[in-house]
Amino acid sequence: MQRRRLVHPVYLSMAVVILTLVVTSGCAVPGYSERDAMLFEDKIHTEFKAGGFSPNSSHFTGGSGFGVRVNYEYEYGMHFGFEFDTIDDVEGATYVRTGEETGANYFNINNEVGIRSVGERAIGKIDRRAFLVNLDWDVPLSKDGNLPFLRYGVGIGGLMANSTTSAEYLAAIAADNVGNVPAVAVSNQFMFLLRPSASMRWAFADGALTLLAEAQYDIASSEVRIDINGDGDSAGDVDYGGLNGFVGIDFSF
Repeated sequence: MQRRRLVHPVYLSMAVVILTLVVTSGCAVPGYSERDAMLFEDKIHTEFKAGGFSPNSSHFTGGSGFGVRVNYEYEYGMHFGFEFDTIDDVEGATYVRTGEETGANYFNINNEVGIRSVGERAIGKIDRRAFLVNLDWDVPLSKDGNLPFLRYGVGIGGLMANSTTSAEYLAAIAADNVGNVPAVAVSNQFMFLLRPSASMRWAFADGALTLLAEAQYDIASSEVRIDINGDGDSAGDVDYGGLNGFVGIDFSF
């Protein structure tokens, strides 16, 4: 049994800091009007950011990538928009045959249940593509806008996991099917994605330029499907969720 992979402390620290500020922000500047403090309404925001991903599943390691978001700020810090981000080279643990799988011809083409029994261990790598519709709102820390402000919200959309089948797993199948090696591959998966997020932002140039640090938590899971000679079937469920950490810049006009 694999030991569960711990969340990277940098991402965990970022999430704790941002969530703490969200909770305390209502008491940070007592006596001011939130409506007066929301200075940047009726603008289009375009974000460019880069960062990394720390998965929930112990099978995967982290990856890095970038994201783009376009928001319309329509009233008093309320934002509606769309986001696309990609995280590449989320590596899976190297496949190693277990005691059960080392029997003679365990992965023979006639044992399709055995071929699929490895589940997520058949995944050598995934590239993640996320598409979301977002609703976010700002929490100011200063009426005059001279302090960073917070933004938190939620995104709903889809996650595409482009999978690469483990080379070691394919080698084990080939060794058990000399002369008649089946075509085996882990299928790409498209699944529902829910993503709450929180960020700290610092606006410059009258709100036209904003620096940001953002934490996001992906909630997504799906079955692994393994195709054998074009015939796909379920090989168990996988947690594709985890924590994203991004830093970037927001241009508004």
